[in-house]
Formats: sequence, C-alpha cells, structure tokens
Amino acid sequence: MRNEPLIQYYCSSCGRVLTESSTIMFEKEQLKEECPSCGALLSNTLQNMEIFPPLSQSQQVPSDPTPKLVEHLSVDFQTAYRQIQDLNNRFAFDIKKIDSLVDLQSTGTLCIVGEQKYTQILIDRLCVHSMLPRRYGGIGSDYSKTIAIDAGNCTNIYQSVDFARQYGLEVKKVLQNIVVSRVFTIYQLPDLIIHELPKIIQELSPRNKLIVVYDLLHLLVFDPHIDKADAKRLIKEIARSLRKLSKDRLVVVSFAHCNNEYEKSLLPVFDKRIEITNEVDDFRMLQLKVYNKRKEESSGAALKKETLTLMPVG
Repeated sequence: MRNEPLIQYYCSSCGRVLTESSTIMFEKEQLKEECPSCGALLSNTLQNMEIFPPLSQSQQVPSDPTPKLVEHLSVDFQTAYRQIQDLNNRFAFDIKKIDSLVDLQSTGTLCIVGEQKYTQILIDRLCVHSMLPRRYGGIGSDYSKTIAIDAGNCTNIYQSVDFARQYGLEVKKVLQNIVVSRVFTIYQLPDLIIHELPKIIQELSPRNKLIVVYDLLHLLVFDPHIDKADAKRLIKEIARSLRKLSKDRLVVVSFAHCNNEYEKSLLPVFDKRIEITNEVDDFRMLQLKVYNKRKEESSGAALKKETLTLMPVG
C-alpha cells in the first residue's frame, strides 16, 4: 500500500527545505519572512513539490518498485540542485581592488603571503563576509562553515567579532560557524591536516565550503631542531592533502616570506596567490600583487591599510 504524499516546501534560491506537511503550511503573513539560509523573501522563492515518505518494512512490496523510484528521484533532484548552487557560490573579501583581481570561486586553493597581521585580517574578513546572505554578496551561513587551523598561534577572535558587528551579523552565530584547531608542534600539523581534517569535515559538516590555515610555515621555520629534508617532505604531504580537499571547497593558506626552499615546495599547489608588502613610500599604504596559475603575468594594486578592517559604505 502506498504512503500518502507529503508537500515539501523549499526555498528555490538556496534549496533549503523548510518543512514537510500533508496540509498547506504557509499563510500570507509567513510569506513576508526571509529564508533562514540565504535571506531571500519567501514570497519570491517559496516552492513546493509532492514527495512520498519511505515505506516501513511491513509496507514494502518487492513486486511494486514505484514508491522506491519516486523517493529516489526526489533525493537526486535535491542533490543536483545543491550542486548547481555550489557552482554559483563565490567568495569575496569585500574589497573591490582585491576581488577584481582574484575572483574566488567555491573550490580551489589560495595562499596569502606577507606580514602575519595583514594576512590574518584578510582571512578573517573572508570568513565573516562569506556568511552574509547571497543578496548581500555572501554565500549564506548554511554553506559557509569554516574550519580554521592555527599553525602560528595568531588567530584573533575579536577581529572576527568586529567584522560581524560591522556587517550586522549575529556574533554568536558567526562564531559557531568557525571551528578553530591549534597545533603546537611540527608533527601535530601534518597529522591534523592529512589524517584528522577529513574526519572533522565529515563530523561537523560534509558541506563545509571553507578551510583556512593561518601561518602554515611558522612551526617549520622556528623549530631549530627540524631536519630540512624532513620538513620539505612534510610540506609536500601537506600540499597534496590540501589539494585533494580543495576539489570540493575553497582552501586558503597564509604564511610569511621565510624560507625559499619551503616556499618552492608549497607554492605549486595554489591556483592563486596574493602577496602583501610594505614596499611603498607612504607608510599608510600596502602593495598587493596577485598571481594566477593560469596567467603568466601578475596584477598589482596599492591599498590603504585601514581598508583591510573597514567595511565599504553603501
């Protein structure tokens, strides 16, 4: 015997399933509300379709495969829809000069090279901005789950709080969407990235779209007992693991210029690179160079230091 169909209500903007019911659930007043994932007005994006709940074991009839087929098609439809949404995701720093040169997508690798305080601010800004609803340039908090690895003991939670307040986001929700793990020895770092990180992704959110690593080379450079050959081997293993993870999400890594041999082993894994320097006459300015793996030439821009921490007006 076939189960009675349910009506599944979902947001056509982000694919978020809002509820399932056998009766009409949304009144006119509710349609004035926003989608909890992407912020779109439900009056513009609310859609519904009939689905059939799974049959209990006692109800299943092997000779009639129709209910299973309907259920299977419903699951595939949602999966395909979310895949399309993922392809449309774009990350941004919300700094026009940088975003016009970098053009970040939902997958791939990016490294930010320069003085730690500037690279850290850029990464924090990227993480918080990604949690904005789509209509404000973000990708939505449901899509933007951040896993952060602090290899240089440099994360500043108050900077993320400041960005969240400037954007008018709920601070508690922003902090709940950022999971930070610190490492304190050179051998903890590769173990965390190569072995533990894939497990963390599955446990916290398989749909996590952003992984960041702060000051990746710090421990390698400042450990006086590390063997250079051993260090380069570890870097190559870490690079391979990051590259593998970047097939389904964006991976962002920062480090300061420190050791040419280590950098040569690490840089080939990145699709794009931002280098930040103080090599300008005006102490209030920073010089940025952006390198794209697909292009031979680099692009550059000068940026006021205060621009890194202030949101654009309007």
